[in-house]
Amino acid sequence: MAIYHLHARFVKRSEGRSSVAAAAYRAGEKLRDERQGQTFDFRHKAGQVQHAALLLPEGAPEHLRDRAALWNEVERVNKRKDAQPAFEIELALPRELSHADRVRLAETFARRTFVAEGLAVDLCIHNIPASDGGEHPHCHCLVTTRRIEGDSFGKVARDLQDNPAVLRRVYALEQAGQLDEALLEEKGTHLAAWRAGWAAICNDFLDEAGHAERIDHRTLAAQKIEREATPNIGFAFHREFDGLRGWLADRVEALKGVQWRNSLRHQFDRIRETRSDLTAEFIAHAREYAKDLLDGLSPSEKGREPDYER
Repeated sequence: MAIYHLHARFVKRSEGRSSVAAAAYRAGEKLRDERQGQTFDFRHKAGQVQHAALLLPEGAPEHLRDRAALWNEVERVNKRKDAQPAFEIELALPRELSHADRVRLAETFARRTFVAEGLAVDLCIHNIPASDGGEHPHCHCLVTTRRIEGDSFGKVARDLQDNPAVLRRVYALEQAGQLDEALLEEKGTHLAAWRAGWAAICNDFLDEAGHAERIDHRTLAAQKIEREATPNIGFAFHREFDGLRGWLADRVEALKGVQWRNSLRHQFDRIRETRSDLTAEFIAHAREYAKDLLDGLSPSEKGREPDYER
């Protein structure tokens, strides 16, 4: 079942993070951070990495086509103690597609969205077992916050970045279940545009491969597909209860369902009354957070029409 997920986060030096370390982890490699004088060895993660590639703008200098050289140069030019040398875009890849198509899909999105704007992208595809026993293919795009200029990097590309505080608010609202507020907060951001763009490209690839599944914001509503969307399992809300088993786990899950549906009814009514143009997107966001989330809505409100993931 095709699932939808796009999450953005910054690599922040103020939090002790390094773009070199982030690149090493995602590529399953051993890299040395020259700025910190520290080596990061994640070769034990290499088995999870199905594909890794550096995507650079046309005319980029040859010496930046090496992973260690690229990210050490990124760290060198970002001199502030509170620098944000990179940001990451995490994407869920459709299980329905072959490995080759997943690679094409991820690279197409990265090239259109970031490389075409002068940014470098370190793209890595991981595939680990999912909670349902199937595959969990996903992609990490580590993106420079500066455009490549000449032999190095220029100024920070602020025109392509969202305010981190806005992203934090969006994610906090989503995780708290205040999806109507999150949707309104997200409007007009790059995050919203990236999510819509990712959905559109995924749909093109699914269609090309002959699959009926669609993952964009309005997918099932637009297509009148009568099925319940499949969420990406494993968010913090559910992880709290991972240790519970048997009848107690069942009771907790039932309680969560009632609470979620009561909250969703209120939020859905608010969106429908104040921003009817966002109704389809609200339903897509709601599907991200819990299975059966929309069961409490009437058929005309719910489904015959819904899909999405984390």
